[in-house]
Amino acid sequence: MLPFPIKPMLLEIAKDPFDSPDHLFEWKVDGVRCLLHYNRGQVRLQSRTGRDCTQAFPELQNPPVKATECIFDGEIAVFTDSKPDIEGIMGRYLANPRTAKDLMIKKPVSYVVWDILWHNGESLTNKPLLERKSLLDQALQNNQYVTKMDWLENNGLALWEAVKKNGLEGIVAKKKNSPYVHGRSSKWLKIKNYQEALINVLGFKPQDGFVLVGTGQEVQGHAVGIGKNDKAALWEIVARYGTTDGPTTWLPAGIRGRVKFTTWSLKGNMRDCHWLGFEV
Repeated sequence: MLPFPIKPMLLEIAKDPFDSPDHLFEWKVDGVRCLLHYNRGQVRLQSRTGRDCTQAFPELQNPPVKATECIFDGEIAVFTDSKPDIEGIMGRYLANPRTAKDLMIKKPVSYVVWDILWHNGESLTNKPLLERKSLLDQALQNNQYVTKMDWLENNGLALWEAVKKNGLEGIVAKKKNSPYVHGRSSKWLKIKNYQEALINVLGFKPQDGFVLVGTGQEVQGHAVGIGKNDKAALWEIVARYGTTDGPTTWLPAGIRGRVKFTTWSLKGNMRDCHWLGFEV
């Protein structure tokens, strides 16, 4: 078996969706990246960062594997109203073992699997993606907690329209002939489904560089990526009107801006929020 933990293959960012005969396309799951190591009935789970998260997900201890040894790659998600629930999955990921068993009933997870790295004594990382997909179909079945990722060949724009219609995070484009690279690679791309919002600028966290924003007077997003000119303008506003409370400087009502973000969380927060500019 490959050593635990494994450095997963990471995606680079593409700006726009596209069609391509050289790619296959998957919807982007908003959850916790997970590699599942299966060895003669024993399961061990690792996060993207290499953290052992086996005890957090007891429902994944008996996956429907048709092999002696396998390593799978995918995303663990909690679905609420058929959409990924980021608060739900983070609650599961951070739960202690006793709490995890209770949450298994209240907020069961689904492990969406898109790749296989190891199969019965053989590393598959140098094989092309389409061949790994075929081996994945042979080595793993679907059940209540494990689902193999659906995908399309060639038609990225069709999948993009479906993702936009359903308010999902985005799509992933993968070269059909790509090997599995440990680290970031341009052979796998993510295209995020950003939406824009006109917001109130509520505060600023200088240490982190976050601009605190919301459509009303409650903080709904921590916007990143404010540019040099806007940051200079923000510092002037902070110096003149700001009220400091610990690490946060709060601002009075009436300062407007614009942000982009991927999805609304179930608690009404903006996921992956980026600053676009002041609204004047």
